Amino acid sequence: MKKYIYTIALAFGILAFSACSDDSSTDPNVLEGDTNLEATEVGSEFGIYIKMDGDTKGVLNNVEDSVVVTKRENGITTLSAKFVVSESTMIDVDTLLGIEILPEPTKRDIVDHFLKRFDAKLDTSDMEHITITTEIKVKATDKGIQDFVYSKGNTNKPFTLIKYDDGVGDKYTFTADDGTQYTREIVSKSTEDDYPLGFFNIKVTKVQETQPNDPLLKTISYYTNHKFGLVGIELETINGKIAKIEILPWAIL
Repeated sequence: MKKYIYTIALAFGILAFSACSDDSSTDPNVLEGDTNLEATEVGSEFGIYIKMDGDTKGVLNNVEDSVVVTKRENGITTLSAKFVVSESTMIDVDTLLGIEILPEPTKRDIVDHFLKRFDAKLDTSDMEHITITTEIKVKATDKGIQDFVYSKGNTNKPFTLIKYDDGVGDKYTFTADDGTQYTREIVSKSTEDDYPLGFFNIKVTKVQETQPNDPLLKTISYYTNHKFGLVGIELETINGKIAKIEILPWAIL
């Protein structure tokens, strides 16, 4: 189990995808707008590219991924996510994170934490093809994004990721069933096309989420765009390591 920590933490930071316009609602837990978006049509796929500081060998290039929309019903989009990685890659990732010396019980607890948090399944029957799978429900509209990860898929308890018309300093909060409170805050908005997406640059809004009492992560930062939705995620671990995920919505690129 000790070799799977990073992939689990990394893989399921991936939440939602969308497009733009104004939201007249002042309630952060209410998201209006059109949900019939090109990026959320059934069959739409997303490219996931992972980078980590210090990865000179391209270790994370060996992670196979599949993120595809399987359902869009009553404004809620369901994505199926699957990640496949070998045991040797996980050993390299442990070293990159500097967690290879942690005691076995500690590593096992971290694995269990992320599996439970993201309602994910881990299959280690083939150590050359370790598989992590989950389903993610989101509400993606032309005015913003919400997800239902922390509510375990309960669509009556959304957590707003971004309202495109909000500004720096605006916050969204969510209290999980165990009492843990998560806060997302808009910390910056581009005024120029300065964020790389594929072969061109776009403007983005950066939303940073605190990770209270998490055994591995300190913060998660989400990069969103009014047309392309969620285009990037940055994970900061408690020991200062940084991992970046680039998300390419193939349907609208």
